[in-house]
Formats: sequence, C-alpha cells, structure tokens
Amino acid sequence: MGRMPLREVSDDGLAEQYRRSSPDARLALAEQLFARHYERVARWCFRFTGDREAAADLAQEVFLKAHRHLDSFKGTSRFSTWLYSIVRNEALNRMPRAKPELQDERALENVAAADDGPEDLATRESRRRRLMEFLSATLDKTEREVFTLHYGDDMPLDTITRLLRLENASGAKAYIVSARRKLARATERLRARGETL
Repeated sequence: MGRMPLREVSDDGLAEQYRRSSPDARLALAEQLFARHYERVARWCFRFTGDREAAADLAQEVFLKAHRHLDSFKGTSRFSTWLYSIVRNEALNRMPRAKPELQDERALENVAAADDGPEDLATRESRRRRLMEFLSATLDKTEREVFTLHYGDDMPLDTITRLLRLENASGAKAYIVSARRKLARATERLRARGETL
C-alpha cells in the first residue's frame, strides 16, 4: 500500500515523520507543515507589529526558529499553538518596550485585495483603524489578546489559558466574559450617541 500524500497527513503526523526522517526528506515535510500555517502566522505577526514589512520579517524569523526547533515539537499541544508561542516570544523579544497591538484579522486580506480601488481600500483601512481604536479603548491588553485568539483564530479557551499562562481561576473564559460585557456597554454608548464603528 502506497504512502499517504503529505497534504492528507495531520500536523502531528508530519512532525512525527520529520523526527524520524533523514535530513534529505525533512525539508519537504517541514515545507508542507509550514505552508499550512503561513497565512495564520502572517496574521499573528501583523497583529503584533501593525506593519506589513515588519510582519513579513517577523514571520520569516518565526519560521526559521520553528524549523530549527521542529524536533522539539512533541505533539502535547496543537501545532498552531506551538507556532503561536514562537510568534509571541519573537515579537516580544524584538519589541521589549513596545506594547503588542492585536490587529484585525481581516487586515491582511484587505491589503491583498488587489481588485479594490483606492477609495475602497481607504474606506476599509479607515474602518479597520476605528475598530482597533475601539478595541484598544475598550479592552485591556489581555482581553484583546484572548478575544482575538478565540474569535479570530478559533483557539480553544483552555489552550489560550495555557499559552498566555493565565493564573486566574476561570482562565481565558473570564477574559472573554469581561471583554464581551465591556464591548456590549461601549457599543450601546456609541448607539446612544448615534455613532457607528
């Protein structure tokens, strides 16, 4: 029976094959694994940097570091969680005094929409900026990070709790509840003033 095509092998399966393979075979396995997560890593990097060029540089560093340490991934967490921890550490190491800003997940998609005219792009960018200002003014750093990981990247709350080392009794769930309450109140205040995002 032939081997399963690489695109059909799970992340854990690829990582396991990587650990057992010869140096020659490892490159194709790593490339397949990283290609699956490239867009997600690019979005994360953009959230931390807020700048496309800096995000591209950071993403390159993340994948280089992930490639060097791929042997250390043992499958005790999801591969995407392992990658996110590298993104976060690299971003914080690069910008020790900068407060990481979590950007709207759609920002990269908007930038890549080449068919849109300048007016459409300007309108979209303006709306994204207002949304980021709204989130920054309404939520604290941890709330924004938990909210974005959970709703933007479908990361489970228990994974976020471990990843961000949240030590409160309810973990990430408490931050989600708090963030939703704050956003609901802030949205009501906007509506009462006749404003929209």
